[in-house]
Amino acid sequence: MSEDEKRARLTEIEKTLRSLRGELGDNDDEPADFGDSGQDLQARAERDGQMEVLEQERDRLRAELGE
Repeated sequence: MSEDEKRARLTEIEKTLRSLRGELGDNDDEPADFGDSGQDLQARAERDGQMEVLEQERDRLRAELGE
């Protein structure tokens, strides 16, 4: 991967992380029932996992670019 490709990927990762963080939103909307609560917890866990993988890739690319 060239330096330009790494920088483009970093930009893409940052944009995706902002989007995922935006999806977290407030916890003001209480789940209607236990089913909704379970689905909400599962969605948050999946989102957290995606964010962790992207943050690790971002850190690796930054290190490779000397940033």
